[in-house]
Amino acid sequence: MQIKKEDTREEILAVAKRIFVKKGFAKTSIRDIASGANVGVSNLYNYFKSKDEIFKRIVMPLIVEMERMVAEHHNVKYHEQFLKYASGESDAMMSEHVEIYMKLIRNHHDELELILFKAQGSSLENFIDDYTDECTRQVLAFMDDFKTKYPNFSTVNSTFTYHVHTVWMFSFIAEIIKHKLKPNEIEKAIEDYIHFEYTGWRELLNR
Repeated sequence: MQIKKEDTREEILAVAKRIFVKKGFAKTSIRDIASGANVGVSNLYNYFKSKDEIFKRIVMPLIVEMERMVAEHHNVKYHEQFLKYASGESDAMMSEHVEIYMKLIRNHHDELELILFKAQGSSLENFIDDYTDECTRQVLAFMDDFKTKYPNFSTVNSTFTYHVHTVWMFSFIAEIIKHKLKPNEIEKAIEDYIHFEYTGWRELLNR
């Protein structure tokens, strides 16, 4: 029976993900991937131009989701929900963010492990730093807009503060993955993290 080209492509990606997770990008060779997928090295290049392209294809769903998250939660449409939280009217935002973190880790656990720990040598080895910078920029813009719209609330106007906040988020996720927490342990850790994080924000916004 003839194997469809798309099936071979998906098999290459599945095998490559397992090897990348085990060995990291730098220590994985094209030959490792080809051997694991039962295709010749030359044939593999009919599907992907390079090891880096394979790696990027594997982690792209995570990158798309992370870019969607930062765009969705740091624009003017989110002001009203943020106001309700800041004024103490609603804690819905906290519950929503617990679910967002749970979904991210549940759906993209391996990709998070790759981008956090195994990307050295790839074109995405600086992705976390680049994402942190962009997230910092968007949060600052969001808070500036929020302050203009709701001048009665105090806001933090410090690039470094928001930078550290994003670094802390990645450190938190990295520790969850590193310690191989069970689903119930992950949920509890996220709940504690979000509550601590947003209790701090409420105090800062109303000081």
